[in-house]
Amino acid sequence: MEVGDRVMVKGDLRKQVMLVARTEIPHSTQKVFVTHSGGDFTVGLKLWKSDYVWSEKSQMWVSKR
Repeated sequence: MEVGDRVMVKGDLRKQVMLVARTEIPHSTQKVFVTHSGGDFTVGLKLWKSDYVWSEKSQMWVSKR
């Protein structure tokens, strides 16, 4: 995962496309920080890299599940 990559995040009721803002999270090499805007300091989520796989069809990271 690279900064600026799109990620499809599945919520409880809907799916959202978010952008990778940071790939380096303190004390974790396995998580990335994603936001709606891609900005470093906006509200977002931490995701496990291993839960996502690159989709050539949609050109974004999608959940393995």
